[in-house]
Parts: sequence; structure tokens; C-alpha cells
Amino acid sequence: MPQTRIFITGATGYLGQVLTEFAIAQGHTVRGLSRKEANDAKLTRLGATPVRGDLETLDVLKSESAQADIVIHLADALLGLGFDTPYDKVLAIDAAAVDAMVAGLQSSGDEAKTLITTSGTLMARPDPNGEETSEDAPDNLDSPITRYKAWDYAKAVAEKAGVRVMCVRLAPFVYGRGGSGIKMFMQGAATSKVAIYVDGGSTRTTTVHVDDAARLYLLVAEKGRGGEAYNASGETNVTMKELQEAIAETVGVPALNLSKEDASAKMPPFFVNFLVSENRGSNKKAVSELGWQPTGSGIIDEIRKGSYVEVAKTLPKEE
Repeated sequence: MPQTRIFITGATGYLGQVLTEFAIAQGHTVRGLSRKEANDAKLTRLGATPVRGDLETLDVLKSESAQADIVIHLADALLGLGFDTPYDKVLAIDAAAVDAMVAGLQSSGDEAKTLITTSGTLMARPDPNGEETSEDAPDNLDSPITRYKAWDYAKAVAEKAGVRVMCVRLAPFVYGRGGSGIKMFMQGAATSKVAIYVDGGSTRTTTVHVDDAARLYLLVAEKGRGGEAYNASGETNVTMKELQEAIAETVGVPALNLSKEDASAKMPPFFVNFLVSENRGSNKKAVSELGWQPTGSGIIDEIRKGSYVEVAKTLPKEE
């Protein structure tokens, strides 16, 4: 991909920092949204320029998008507002932000301008036969997180404005470099002295190494077809029991199987539902169309032998 100007929302986050690192390594200029001064150093040390703002500073989003060739929208308002926030509020914030970014991209009159948004493979309804699901699978209408509506909106608005728009659908577990949800589950296991899986833990989930996910965004920017979504999926056969047993072993606590009812008494409903949500997002489209090849270590090995071994050493130990 030719050297371009990239504006990234969520640039100071877990995936955003890796994406920024890789984009700069390819010779691109990166400006990243940063909500507070304390986060600016995360970007400057990578060679990017921090831009003060958030998803509700619409003037900043518009002006930065107008100067960019590519806008990559990683930020999720839900993370800042809290998981108990009504999702309609999250969608409204995201829609206004997308409107501003599209208006900025459109203002240059350059047909090559690109917007890449973010969703999740969990937005697909699980296959009734347990098979992998493609990007064309029906939406999971039973999910309380209706993030698929954000992609539908962004696609409609951008295409109407003549902006090339695509979506990366992240796996429920983005992992590696000792961060993200796995670190959170490890912290929870250390605090509660147990790693919980639910109803036998046979639920399978989709995982992707953070480095592979970051590379996919750049491939989508370079080769993706406008109007299309691409699953960021590395593995699809890992069970929740395997995950929690690996976490338990690394943290040094037992793994415990609980019924959904008993788990709900110990954990917020959001996390219980997450642990029982079957998801097997296929990566065939990204592999065949873009040449994407996930190469990161598998999630179980990464927990037991990789970056999360060091994370475990930082966790509080029982006296």
C-alpha cells in the first residue's frame, strides 16, 4: 500500500497501539485520537501524533478525517461508558461519530478516501449445526449487544457519500502481548481464587492474536472490497473450558464448572452470557481475498507459555 495518512480512533488502546506500530513501520503517517494527556505518550513513542478528543468531539473527528486518506475506527463507546449502558446510547454516539468522519472524508472530493469500521464475529447467529459462520451469516438478534447495527449504519452513510467503507469483525478473544480480555480474566481468577467456566465449558469461541488482527486492518485498507466485512479469526475450536483451565493453571488457582444459574450469582450477566455464547467465525474470506495468514501463537499456548506467564507473576498471590 502506498504511504498514506491514517487517522485512528482508539489508537491508544490495546489493538490501536499495535496497529499504529505496524502502520508506521510500513511508512504511513498516523494521527491517533487520545482522550487525555496521559495517553499521548503511548502514541508519541510509536512515532504517531496524538489528537485530543473522543467520539463526542465531532468537530475534531471531522477535521482529522478531512486530512486523512484512511480513517480506521476502532474506538467503542461502550468501553468508556460501562457495560451496563443501554446499547441504544452507544449506537447513537457511534452514529454521530461516523457521520462526522464520513463528512470529513467526503469533503476532500477524493474518491480514494477510505473508512474502516469495527464489529465482532459474535454479531453472527451461531450455525445450528455447529459449523463456522461467514460474514454473510444472519445477525444474532438474540444478542443484547446489537453492534451489527453500527456497521449497517456506517455502510449506508458512507456509500451514500461516495466513501469506500469496509468493516473488520474482531474475534471475541483478541489476545497476545500480555493484554486484553485474557489479562482481565486472569485478574478475576486471581482475585476470586478460581477460574469459572459454565455448563461444562463446551462452548467454542473465536480467537485472534492482536498482531494478526492489526495486520488485517492494513490489508483491508490496501486490498479490501468496498462495502464488505472481513472476519479477524485465527482459531475457532477452542472451548471455554480449555481457556479457563489454561488461565487457572497459569494463575495457580483451580478451574470450576458452574451452572449458568450459579455463575450468575458470582458474575455480572454480561460475562456469563459471554462465556456461553457459541461463536466460530470463518476467516476464509480474509485469507482468500486479501492473502491474510494468521501466524500468531495459539491462545492456549500464549496463556501457558507466552506473554501471559509474565502477567501471572504480577497478580496478587494468596498468603
